[in-house]
Parts: sequence; structure tokens; C-alpha cells
Amino acid sequence: MLGKGLLKYAGKYKYLTITACILTVISSIMSIIPLVCIFKIIHAYINGIANGVIIHYAKIAVLASLISVALYFIGLSFAHISAFRVAKNLKKNAINKIIDMPLGFFELRSTGELRKTIDENTMLTEDFLAHKLPDFSATIVMPIAIIISFFYFDWRMGIASFIPLIISFICLRMMMGGSNKLMMGKIMTMQEQMNKEAVEYVRGIPIIKVFQQTVFSFKKFYDTIIGYRDLVAGYAKSCRVPKTVFSISLNSFFVLLIIVAVFVFNQTMNKSEVFLNLIFFILLSPLISTTLMRLMLTGENLIQANEALSRIENITENKEFNEIGTEEFPMKSDIRFNNVSFSYPESESEVLKNISFDVKENSKVAIVGLSGSGKSTILSLIGKFFEVDSGEIMIGNKNIDDIDTKSLMKNISFVFQDSKLFPITLLENIKLGREDATIEEVKRAVKITQCEDIINKFPEGLNSIYGTKGIYLSGGETQRIALARAFIKNTPIILFDEATSGCDAENEYYINKAISEISKNKTVVLVAHRLNSVIDADKIIVMESGKIIESGSHSELIDINGSYKKMWQQYNASSDWRI
Repeated sequence: MLGKGLLKYAGKYKYLTITACILTVISSIMSIIPLVCIFKIIHAYINGIANGVIIHYAKIAVLASLISVALYFIGLSFAHISAFRVAKNLKKNAINKIIDMPLGFFELRSTGELRKTIDENTMLTEDFLAHKLPDFSATIVMPIAIIISFFYFDWRMGIASFIPLIISFICLRMMMGGSNKLMMGKIMTMQEQMNKEAVEYVRGIPIIKVFQQTVFSFKKFYDTIIGYRDLVAGYAKSCRVPKTVFSISLNSFFVLLIIVAVFVFNQTMNKSEVFLNLIFFILLSPLISTTLMRLMLTGENLIQANEALSRIENITENKEFNEIGTEEFPMKSDIRFNNVSFSYPESESEVLKNISFDVKENSKVAIVGLSGSGKSTILSLIGKFFEVDSGEIMIGNKNIDDIDTKSLMKNISFVFQDSKLFPITLLENIKLGREDATIEEVKRAVKITQCEDIINKFPEGLNSIYGTKGIYLSGGETQRIALARAFIKNTPIILFDEATSGCDAENEYYINKAISEISKNKTVVLVAHRLNSVIDADKIIVMESGKIIESGSHSELIDINGSYKKMWQQYNASSDWRI
């Protein structure tokens, strides 16, 4: 049940929500009393009862109204306090879980998607607990209380009022049940997809302007918008008939009441009593219509909140990323892949197909191949970003699944093709590799990774702040700072993923020189497109469609006269090209 699922995040404040629902139910019942009093006043006036009785019921009506408003206000206040606590705990729990997620989790999800899942869905649950859940409790009780009142005054008119109520409930069931029950989840999924594509589109606006393209250049964004339109339009069409019948039934109370009242009027001698009962039914009938409309809207909110909670908990309780390793990092740092196959979650095609290779301790192995051949995936698996489908990956004498993730991360350095710097000083960015590093160690890292020219061109040197409040670096310069960060971490294993991608010739030279320096006495796995950076590798692995097709040193692969030689010839031809 949704309420129970949400309230577990409220802690001791959950009793405020329960109290809020009880107070709101009492408030809704109290709101019927003024209408009953009005009926009693009319009844007293028609029957010529003393004014004292009329004043008595008037006082009761005013008092009941005040109590109803006060209870509703107190109830909503309690509900808000609990809702805020739930929203806080949901966000806190989600963020804490995300921080501990492997990097593979973020490879499969965009920042826009995560932001919407956590931020907007917690807002939905907060709004549901603060407003909709108390109202939902009241809307469930109100029709029952009104129907009981109807049957108490006149069972025949009660049946007449009950028929449209049953029809309305059937229509609500048709609109919110069956295949439509899953529709809200599909709509929210499509909204998240639109949000993701919108973020990507906005980021690409400079390219659109340069090449004079329109929104249709981003076909995914356009297709997502059209898909959302078609989905919502289809949902609206499926609700046309039940919504029309629902609206008609809500407005048919008076028609049925008048027909039944006329029939009863002609069958009884006490015509004034029938007339007075009809007035009472007319007074309360609009309250049923209002209650049913609120029930329909609240039912939709209930589905949204349930879906929102489910999406948040899909992140926080994702079993795919549960930590199972408990052992410390091994003494030796050699790496071995034994018949490893892997496919990304929710993908049917295998990215890696039964591959086996080894990286000896303190050696340098390069992985080359066309885009999509599985090169970067190998690095992701060494870092335990994902679990393999079959086979095993060994470091030293231990399966990486048995190694504690924190211990693994402590002993592996990554240099990605798009390294990130934080809006802090360059010194602090480098020391992220090892916070206890001394200034002398940082300066040595700067020298070895060819960053001295970068540091020296700024007046503040290492104390220069990166980002909007300070300096900016080119892509190649950023990579060199990232290399300094990896060097100062001083891990036995270093993984390079296209470290020279997008760099100019000067930065590429410095980066390759830095990689050679920091790779000494380390176990290195290097993924590269530019083959001049892999010539000195102890072994080069050539990938194609998720399989290893060749392996050996540069000279050995040239002698084989296979795929690598063709790649080398193409690379040299492109390097020698001149205008």
C-alpha cells in the first residue's frame, strides 16, 4: 500500500499523517451537519415551530462549520509536517545510495533523468501526503456518510441517488483500471525521456547555430515529443466514453430525484414530508458530485505518487549494484579475463563475447579497434562498474567480485576521455587523488605529467580556482591535470580511456609523454584510437564486434599483416595528409 510505503520514510512523524487523515475525515463529516441544520430550519419554518428552534439549529450549523474548518486546518498542518519529513528522507536516502553506486550506474542514466527521478518524484510524493492523502480519506468516507443519510430520510430517494453513484464508480474504474492503470507510468517514463533529450538538445545548441540546423536535427528529441503527444492523446481517447458517462451521471442526480419524488408524492398522503425530504436530497446531492470529482482527481494523484515512489525505490533498492565483495585488494596487480561475456542491462546484444586475455603485473597493454568494439567496456568491467554475464575477471589471485569495491577503487586510477575538474583550486583538484599529499609531492606530479607550463601561466599558480570564478583550461590541459591527479594517487593499476581524444598535437605530445612517465612500474591498460600512443605497449589487443581478433606487440602485429596493420597504414596515411 502506497501510504504505508511512504510513511516508512516519515519515522515518528508518520503518526501525524495518520492523525491528519482522521481529522480530515471528521472534518468532512462535520461539514454535512450545517446542511442538515439548514434542512431542519426549513422543516421548522414550514411547520411553524418556534423561532427558538431555528436559532438553535443555526448555532449548531455555525459551530459545526467552525469545527470542520479548524479540524481541516490542523489536519493539513500535521500532514505537511510529515510530508516534508518524508520528502527530506526520500531525497537524502536516494542521494546517499547514488553516491555509493558504481560508475556504471551513471553510464546508463543521464543527469537530467536522475534529477527528474529524485527531485520531481519526491515533490509528487510530498504533495500527495500533504494534500491528497487526507482528502482521499475524506472522499472515501463522505459518499458513505451521505448515502447513509439519504437512506435514513427516504430509502426510495436514497436508491435514486445511489444509482448514479454506482455508475460513476464504474466509470472511474474504467478510466483508472485495466490497461490505463499502467498508463501513468508510461507517461512519466516519457516525461523523463523528454527531459533527458531536452538537456542534450540544449547542450547542443551551439552546434545547431554553427551549422544552421533546426530542432529536427535532434531527431531523438523530436521523436520523443511526438511519442509523448501520441501517448497522451491515446490515453485521452480511451477515457472519452467513461468520462462522458461519468459527467452525465454526476448531473443526473436531480433528474432521478425529481422522477422518484413525483412518484412517491403521488403515492403518499404525507406530501409535505416528501417535499421536505426532496429539499434535503437537493441540498446534499451537489456534495456527492463534488466528492466524486475530488475522488477522480485524487485517484489520479494516487497512481502518480505510487509510480513516483516506485521510481525512486528502483534507484535506492537496485539489487544489481549491491556490494558483495569483502576481501582486500590482492598483493599482485596482474589482470586476467577468463571467458568473459557481457551485455548492458536491458540490452539483448552482447558487447563482449567470451574474451580471454591477461595483463602481466607492471606491464602496459593497449586495446584498439573500431568504435563499438567493446574497448571501453573492458575498462568498465575492470573497475567493477558492472557485473559480467559469464566468465571471471581476476586481479592477482582474486575474482574482482570478491574484492571490496572501496578497496578496488583505492588501488585503481582512471583517466577518462572527458575528465572533469571541480570549481576549486588546481591544487585541490590534483589532491583529490590523495588528500594527504604534500605540496612537494604535488609539484613533483605537476612536473612529471608535463603540467608546469599550465600552472606557470596563471598568477596564482596552483591556487588558481577553476571554473566560473577563476580560470578555464582547454580539453588537453584538463587531461594533463587529470593525469597529475592519477599520478599522485599512486595506485598499482592505471586505466586510460582515450586519454588523448580531442587533443591538439601539442597536448597529445605532452599527454603521451606523461603517460609514459606515470606508467613506470604500474599495471596499465590503455584504450586508444591514435595508434602512435600504443607503439611502446608490451601487448596490443585488437577488438572487433566484442571479440579479440589479434594480440601481440606492435612489431608482431605488423608482421602478421592482419587488421592491425591495415589500421596502422590508415592511421599513417591520415597523419601524413596535407592540404
